[in-house]
Amino acid sequence: MTNLTDLDVDSLVIGTQNIPGYVGGAYVAAGAITEKHGAVTLAKTVAGVMAMTLADPTATTDDFKVLHILNAQAQANTVTSATSFGGGGGGKDVATFGAAIGNTLTVMAYQGKWYVIGTYGVTLA
Repeated sequence: MTNLTDLDVDSLVIGTQNIPGYVGGAYVAAGAITEKHGAVTLAKTVAGVMAMTLADPTATTDDFKVLHILNAQAQANTVTSATSFGGGGGGKDVATFGAAIGNTLTVMAYQGKWYVIGTYGVTLA
């Protein structure tokens, strides 16, 4: 068995699936979340709520990419999916974070939609 340590992996191909390397981003103003995988934080530099948008992933190209969104400020930030989470329509297009640091939303891309695979302190409506 070979042990690998201290590697920086940009991408990994397993079978036919290309698994991208881990990325991160910090958002300090309202706007669009551009990452399709990895983790991002929401922490406005001045007090106030951030309204974020999340564009739909590209079918097949982005399939199985996972994005973690962390609320890093005690504000009720929102993330709005372009067409809705999981294709659920208007009743499932806005994720509202409770006004607490540490609330999270985790989504996975599949066939042009973001599917919610985990939340903590987040409400979908």
